[in-house]
Amino acid sequence: MHAKQMLRWYPAGWRQRYGDEFEALLGDRSLSATETFDVFCGAIDAWLSADVRRQTIGSAAAPAGGPMLLRALACDRHATGVTPRDGLVGAAVMIALTIAFKLTINAAMRLGYPAAADALAELTFPVAFSASMPWWLMKGQPWKAQLVIVGGTLALLVVIAVGFGH
Repeated sequence: MHAKQMLRWYPAGWRQRYGDEFEALLGDRSLSATETFDVFCGAIDAWLSADVRRQTIGSAAAPAGGPMLLRALACDRHATGVTPRDGLVGAAVMIALTIAFKLTINAAMRLGYPAAADALAELTFPVAFSASMPWWLMKGQPWKAQLVIVGGTLALLVVIAVGFGH
């Protein structure tokens, strides 16, 4: 996939502002899967960015009234300081980890490790939930506190899964 094709993933306001630079940076070569994934994540971030939302929602590129999702993403910060973007990132972390665990569970079953698959199945939700906390539940807390709480929780979950395994 080439830069010109991937540029369409970004909002109109972002393309107008950064499109030429984006194309110059990536050139006219085909990108690797890792680079394509990185560009895709950047596009998601651009759609969720407050600055880009203000430009896009206020521009002619967005229809009058805008789609419901754009209006929801444009909401002001709530008293908690957690933005809709934070919630979406936390949800994306949970979904990505759930998918990763499911794939790993399937592989463990195919390779003949049912006990490991069971342990992973029990850990799927608590690990995904805990790993998503820095984006919504612990927002604004010092990174060291987040690391200790999330890391400690994850370590404790592994100990419980291994210690109480079948």
